[in-house]
Amino acid sequence: MAFVLSAAVLFPMACQPVDQPLPQEDTQDELPDQEAWNATIYLSQDGRQEAMIRAGHRLYFSQTNRTVIDEGIYVEFFDEDGSLASTLEADWGEIDGRTHDLRVRGNVSVHSSERGTLETDSLTWRNATNLIVTDAAVRLTGDTDVIAGDGFEADPGMRRYIIRRNVKGRFLPDAQSQ
Repeated sequence: MAFVLSAAVLFPMACQPVDQPLPQEDTQDELPDQEAWNATIYLSQDGRQEAMIRAGHRLYFSQTNRTVIDEGIYVEFFDEDGSLASTLEADWGEIDGRTHDLRVRGNVSVHSSERGTLETDSLTWRNATNLIVTDAAVRLTGDTDVIAGDGFEADPGMRRYIIRRNVKGRFLPDAQSQ
């Protein structure tokens, strides 16, 4: 009797189609609305170009209004007069479509002809204030010195900068005589 009852319960389950789709989680929200390779993005404020971004691979998500750059990022920042202030390279980045802020991560390097090269693992460019900022460890290498610390804030050309904590540095004596 127990065999008949269990067969009656299991038999209808066995008759369901084998290739019945599994219920999917809400993955529709994670699909990009646009996708491009070797794309160029221009960011401007009040009609003045502030940054030009080259992306190896770009994904745009309209629901969250964000752009993800996941295959290398190269950025040129411009001064008020339109001249090149600095360049930035990183492994990947993200642009907030509402604020136009740019967040980058992975092997971040900012080069300024005025100040030298900044290296860190993450950085944010705040469009509204035109500042690059991070709470991460940084290393700033110039022609005559190396300065390291935690936390950084500067204009994109790094003419004026602040290293917030644990500041350490050294002068390069061989470079001073040149």
